[in-house]
Amino acid sequence: MYVKKLPADNRGVEFLIAEKLRTKGVAATAGDGTVPGGVDAVVTYVDRWMWDITMYMLELTVTIRDPKTDFPLATGNSFHTSLTRLAPKEMVSEVIDNIYGKEEKK
Repeated sequence: MYVKKLPADNRGVEFLIAEKLRTKGVAATAGDGTVPGGVDAVVTYVDRWMWDITMYMLELTVTIRDPKTDFPLATGNSFHTSLTRLAPKEMVSEVIDNIYGKEEKK
């Protein structure tokens, strides 16, 4: 899979997503250039950030797409307000676990 960087993102979320996918046994890379040939899926994401004393990720939506047609094959979402906020890595983990249908045992 290839995780395509959101142009406005400077927080490295694409690398967190690729890292989490690799824990699922998926060969995943990330970048902001042209999608490389030979990938089975392109992963896109939308992250929303809010300010409450510090910046935190409010919402993350990840979509796995067909590289030829851009058709969405799977999607996952995580939404946490300030009181239940999670670190970006935890948000990514929650979304990818939702897509895969089960949470990993810790």
